[in-house]
Amino acid sequence: MKMYYFNGSPPNFGDELNRWLWPRLLPNFFNEQTDRIFLGIGSILFDFFPPTARKIVFGAGYGGYTAPPRMDKSWEIYFVRGPITARAVGINETHGIGDSAILLRSCIQSRPAKQFKVSFMPHWESLDDGDWPAVCTEAGIHLINPCISVESVLNDILASELVVTEAMHGAIVADALRVPWVPARPIQAQHRQKWNDWASALHIDLRPVTLSPSTGLEAVMSQLANNNKNAQRVRRRGRFLKSVTPLYFRERAARSLRKLASMPSALSQDSDIERAHQLMLEQLHVLSRRYGGNA
Repeated sequence: MKMYYFNGSPPNFGDELNRWLWPRLLPNFFNEQTDRIFLGIGSILFDFFPPTARKIVFGAGYGGYTAPPRMDKSWEIYFVRGPITARAVGINETHGIGDSAILLRSCIQSRPAKQFKVSFMPHWESLDDGDWPAVCTEAGIHLINPCISVESVLNDILASELVVTEAMHGAIVADALRVPWVPARPIQAQHRQKWNDWASALHIDLRPVTLSPSTGLEAVMSQLANNNKNAQRVRRRGRFLKSVTPLYFRERAARSLRKLASMPSALSQDSDIERAHQLMLEQLHVLSRRYGGNA
């Protein structure tokens, strides 16, 4: 069975969680055989997978990047990220248990001491489009870089008293590990809807707060509609916008970030996160028993 996930450059925490998590939960389960494709963490329910391959869905979500896949007999559904994904791909909403990164609850054995009163985790694209290291320095807030190792990001989240996050998996992991968080509305529109998918599975009343762009490039990106091609075009041609009035954007973003850090934090109910985790563990047992050493 081949593990499929978005392998971007630079690597980003949400996607790299696949390589960190699944070998710990399913040791000796994966190989490069593409007759079975495992779809775990990420908005990776696409319409272009080989029709003859067995697609094993274990918490993945639909992000709207392609047309919804047609769920024929080649799809084996254990659970999906949330009810919005379930509706989009035409399956019963009861399959919308939550994002499978919640299974980190089974892997974290120890926790570091708290080091940071507030941390901020930008979306990995915002780290490149913006000036967030300088903004965090000015705001007096610790930056969590989503492009460093999974272990380092996990340590930073656990060492924080509060996580303000534009990255969805910053919120998902903080919530799973019971670290209070504040949702920053993603600067790019195409990254917003999938938050509601995961949050609704846990009955979270999601109230994202607008974050001021930290550069002129981010300011332009924030005005784009939900169109990935337009975003890529602006990013290629608009790099010079990062150097336009940088102090102005940096100071506004720092004020905005400090404001977010003072807002009420979010956290799902203990009963909801424990229920989702338990249901996922049950499905993990079914998956492991079904394929065992024959993955």
